[in-house]
Amino acid sequence: MAEIKPMSDPLVQQALRPEQPLLGAWAKFRLFLSRSIFWSYERGSWQYDIICAAILAFIFLTPRALFRDRPTLELSDLRHRQGMIEVGRTQAGSVFLVDARLVESMEPLTSEEAVKAILQARLKHPVTLKSLEPVLDKNGVMLGYTAVVSP
Repeated sequence: MAEIKPMSDPLVQQALRPEQPLLGAWAKFRLFLSRSIFWSYERGSWQYDIICAAILAFIFLTPRALFRDRPTLELSDLRHRQGMIEVGRTQAGSVFLVDARLVESMEPLTSEEAVKAILQARLKHPVTLKSLEPVLDKNGVMLGYTAVVSP
């Protein structure tokens, strides 16, 4: 019959000693922590399922504001939306973003006249332009104009 050899793993030996219950609990916790970090649980085990559930909970339950990820207006945003985007509506009126290249294509007109003409053509009714502000990127390149139109 084969000889039984004692376990050589110090974590297992500490866990098996009944005279030191706190050291055994600490060893079990370290074993759990190392297996969780290095993802050494078998697929389909309850520990694996718990870790997957914790990751999904983090993804779906973490508030978006925690990451401070704010979308920025870039040239490609206006390019993919045919030169004009309705941003929203306020008490002052509707707010639109108009691509600078579209305004520049109407060269003989001033920027105010060009934006007004573009908005009237797209909205198919006369508009009153309340304000017009340029939109610049971080390098100072003109991306477009923010136009506020009365309702």
